Parts: sequence; structure tokens; C-alpha cells
Amino acid sequence: MSFKENQNMMTTWIFLIILGVIVAQALAISPNYMDIFKRSGFLLPVIVFVLLSLIRLKTTYDVEGIRIVFIPFIWNKFIPWSDISSAYMRTYTFADFGGWGYRLGKWGKAYSTKGEHGVQLIMKDGSQLMIGTQKPEEVKKIINQYKPYKDEF
Repeated sequence: MSFKENQNMMTTWIFLIILGVIVAQALAISPNYMDIFKRSGFLLPVIVFVLLSLIRLKTTYDVEGIRIVFIPFIWNKFIPWSDISSAYMRTYTFADFGGWGYRLGKWGKAYSTKGEHGVQLIMKDGSQLMIGTQKPEEVKKIINQYKPYKDEF
């Protein structure tokens, strides 16, 4: 049995803010729509929107370990269960890692797209990794199934 989760950075409120900026600039610049595309102020929110739309966090938990693809940062990372000394679900805030995305914080690295739930991994080499999830109960079940140290979760 395996569990796969696909997440993206784009949320409704980010989409609405960027759309609002684009529409406001379009109305303020000129009634001639071709002039809009000549302005860098119009292109910046469009570029931000496209970049945020491309960011994806794909996580697979299976009998072998955890596979992570975090486009455009990590194309293929595999963590075997044997490399993990402990794992636990945690709630994190925006401030814990300084935001979402590929981050560094006092709990090591973090891969997150949005939300407040994640699985904190402590590796046998002492390094730490937090992987964000929108489905904490499902992730907890699958890790309890495969992780040898179930009492720590």
C-alpha cells in the first residue's frame, strides 16, 4: 500500500490578489489594451502568477520510504525508512520556517506549499526535514504502517 499527495502553491486568496492587481493595472493604465502589455508593471503579477502555478510538491509514502518531487527545487529525492530515526506529525506556523516553499528554519529544512500540518523527520545523521501535508491523518496512518518506530509517531 502507498499514499500519494500532490500539492501546489496556488491558493484562492493568492489567485484573487494577483487577479485584482492585474485588473486594477489594466483599468488604470489605458483603455487601449495593447498598451497594457508594454508596461512592466502589468507583466510582473502575470509572471508571479505563472511561477506560483508551476510549483508542485509531490510526495509518495510506500514500503521502501518517502519519495519527494518539489518542482522546481527538487526533482527526485528518496528517503528510505532505514535512514529515519524518528518521525512525528506537527503543526507549524508561517514564522517557524519564514514562510512556505523550500525553507530553512530551526527545525532543519522544510518543503511546504501551504497550510500548517507536516511530518517532521529526524534522520540518523542528525539532520531534520519537515514535509508539509494537507492530509495529516492519511500521512500519519501510512507512516505508522511502515515506520519501524511507531511509538514515536
